[in-house]
Amino acid sequence: MREARLKRRVTVVADGAAGGERLDLFLARTLEGVSRKGVKRALDSGRVFVDGRVERRAGHPLAGGETVTLTLEGAAPRPLEPDLTVLFRDASLLAVAKPAGLAAHPTVGGRPNALDQVRKLLSGPGGEGEPILLHRLDADTTGVLLFALTSAANRELSRQFADREVEKVYLALVGGNPPERFRVENHLQPGRRGRTEAVLSGGQQAETAFRTLERGSGFALVEARPHTGRTHQIRVHLADMGHPLLGDTLYGGSAALSSGGDWLRAPRHLLHAQRLAFRHPESREKLEIEAPLPDDFRPFLELLARGK
Repeated sequence: MREARLKRRVTVVADGAAGGERLDLFLARTLEGVSRKGVKRALDSGRVFVDGRVERRAGHPLAGGETVTLTLEGAAPRPLEPDLTVLFRDASLLAVAKPAGLAAHPTVGGRPNALDQVRKLLSGPGGEGEPILLHRLDADTTGVLLFALTSAANRELSRQFADREVEKVYLALVGGNPPERFRVENHLQPGRRGRTEAVLSGGQQAETAFRTLERGSGFALVEARPHTGRTHQIRVHLADMGHPLLGDTLYGGSAALSSGGDWLRAPRHLLHAQRLAFRHPESREKLEIEAPLPDDFRPFLELLARGK
């Protein structure tokens, strides 16, 4: 008698980088040890669901943000975790470059996150203590993420963040033709469907200074310096000025850009935490940590360099 093969169900969330990608390619890329052939078998047998609806087409295009559930034969696969790049490390603190699609901290869905990855990194030989996440970045925002490795470092760096002594510099690719310099000051509070909204009364005070660095045809590269740290602050402030981030469909940003006959797709909201500057918690010397630009910025910057 032939033994029945074990069947396991797995759920993954399509991040912003999956926008426009084929369903079968996304699953084969995201699930360790799963081939396109295995994905096709699941599709053909009606065992793949996108946002709760059965999907049989291997070429079904993802928009980004969908929940994909499928049942596969054999051992349960596990999602591949994006790699972190260490930018700075000593006994007091650790700074990493967070990639797009990686949550900063654990979430209800149990997705891979930077805090758990840092815990694994520090559990090796010569590892430091329990890491403490000092600030947050949206899952699809790339760039510098800072952790304290001692309670003393946590107290001092938390004080610097609270007292607005930490210099935060972001790079943003935005739609339209923004002013050379502009500043947004308002109050923000959580809104509906995961949005943050500006309000006339109540909410939390929010302030961001912007400077336009380069202009193209229908888009621009903008530097953002937030003086407060509210959820989605830069995204909301740019959208309220009529210049939403490219790829930020939650706040009205375009998912693709046509410039001089070239079409470029924004696979996520194109926001990058480029630099943090602060006083080292032990030496008190000024420390600047910078994260390299992500690859999905480069096609847009090449357009700007060509004057398009």
